[in-house]
Amino acid sequence: MISWADPKFLYLLLALPLVPAGFAAGWLVTRRRLARFADRELGPRLTDSRHPGLWWLKAVLFTAGLGLLIVASARPRWGEKLQIHQGRGIDVVIALDASKSMLAQDIRPSRLERAKVELATMLDNLAGNRVAIVAFAGEAHVMCPLTADVEAAKLFLDIIEPGNMPRPGTNLQRALEVSASLFTSQAEGSRAVILITDGDNLEGDPVAAARMLKDLGARLYIVGVGSQEGATVPEATGGSTSYKKDAEDKLVISRLAERLLLVMARETGGRYYRSEGLSLDNLSAELDRLRKKELEGGEFVEREERYQGFLLASFILLFLSMLVSDRRGAWFTEFRVPRFLLRGRGPRIAGLTVLSCFLMAGNAWAGVSSNMRAGNAQMKKGNFQEAHDRYQEALVLEPDNPKIHYNIGRALHKQGRHQEAASEFQLAMLSKDRKFQARTMYNIGNCAYRQGGLDQAIQAYTMALLLNPSDLQTKQNLELALRMKDKPQSQDDSTQQGQKQNQQPQQQPKPQPQGGQMSREEAERVLQALQAREKEDQRKRQQRQGKQAKVEKDW
Repeated sequence: MISWADPKFLYLLLALPLVPAGFAAGWLVTRRRLARFADRELGPRLTDSRHPGLWWLKAVLFTAGLGLLIVASARPRWGEKLQIHQGRGIDVVIALDASKSMLAQDIRPSRLERAKVELATMLDNLAGNRVAIVAFAGEAHVMCPLTADVEAAKLFLDIIEPGNMPRPGTNLQRALEVSASLFTSQAEGSRAVILITDGDNLEGDPVAAARMLKDLGARLYIVGVGSQEGATVPEATGGSTSYKKDAEDKLVISRLAERLLLVMARETGGRYYRSEGLSLDNLSAELDRLRKKELEGGEFVEREERYQGFLLASFILLFLSMLVSDRRGAWFTEFRVPRFLLRGRGPRIAGLTVLSCFLMAGNAWAGVSSNMRAGNAQMKKGNFQEAHDRYQEALVLEPDNPKIHYNIGRALHKQGRHQEAASEFQLAMLSKDRKFQARTMYNIGNCAYRQGGLDQAIQAYTMALLLNPSDLQTKQNLELALRMKDKPQSQDDSTQQGQKQNQQPQQQPKPQPQGGQMSREEAERVLQALQAREKEDQRKRQQRQGKQAKVEKDW
């Protein structure tokens, strides 16, 4: 029996009849154009070199090649073979967020469906390692323990839905704790956790759980699914679709909590990626850098993929369809090279043409460095909003790059958006370069100063000097902020001294005990009573959780 690894590609076969229909339409259009310029007897004589059979042969070859390509893309499988897994690899636990907020549709078709598609491709790239799958919402559950059978792990993706999770909500801490419990060996540096979530955490302390992973020698790689603008959370009620509301009857807007996810990934030395700019090759390269260990051998049966023959036949037919000519006795004339390219300046022109094509293809992909350079150029010109947009395009590809956040902060600071700039500068502090941290902290102080927060500015300038004591500009700004803070205080002190010159100094009275003051024994009894009440309240809360009472925030 034939099975398909990616059956969704088979739907393209429904559109395959449009290809010969297009060839037929092209043939009719050619005949009508010829009839306009020549009568019926002269037309066949002028076109006696064209052969209708060869025209339709090209159509058949192209259609058949395209059909075989679609079949190969669906990856047909039949027959079984015994796989014995032995070798070196790493242990990877994939934690997938299955909370209700993952049903938001700011990422089409939804955050959860997009995550499943990326997860299926990710599992293919993890072949040769041991993988496990954890689904979580308010509680985390192991869907698939560590196994070398990647195809078996894929089978659990379809049943991961918010409706199948016993406890609603989002608890990232619990997800990381359950993921960490699956690591059985003590080989540090050979295990990783891939967390796929929108970061909409409602309970627990995920940063503390990230530190626990770091202590275990595991790295955390996070894929953020969602948008900064956010979206409403759909909820099925009685056959219709409504949207989640909070306790104040306001629509819940779920946004990508990128700041939390960045801090969690950096805590373990891992990386953070956005779903829209995720490169699985980059993530695979990060995992390949981890130290490999000897994996326990295992045996499992899997269906053998047979797409290779379909793919080879497809390429052959498509290649022939492009080379076959529709003229009598002139096979492969379309493959001839024009003579002017073979003499004189022809080869140079051809070489320049090919080179220009490669250059245009390279410029079409605006990478991180090109967007950063374009943003810097706009900053020099004073176009701060355009520079901000360029930096944002670079941030999509590398959302955990501190230098990009730093440049975004600069652009926002130049526009007078100091609070937003300070937020970006704080993310830039995740860098490990002390001089870069000092420069970033200096800019945080400037933002605080612009907003009138002298105390925050002084604190930031002080931290910047501790990181880089030789920064003269930071010293000058710190002295200026200290003078501005002391100036109004000195004026108030001089005013108060002038008012007290006519008064005789009086001895400060000693504090007297007030009536009704508790003794030490009474205070201890009250404290013990409060502790007993707190324990009783805690016991009641645990009982309510055991009964799975309604969660206030269940998305």
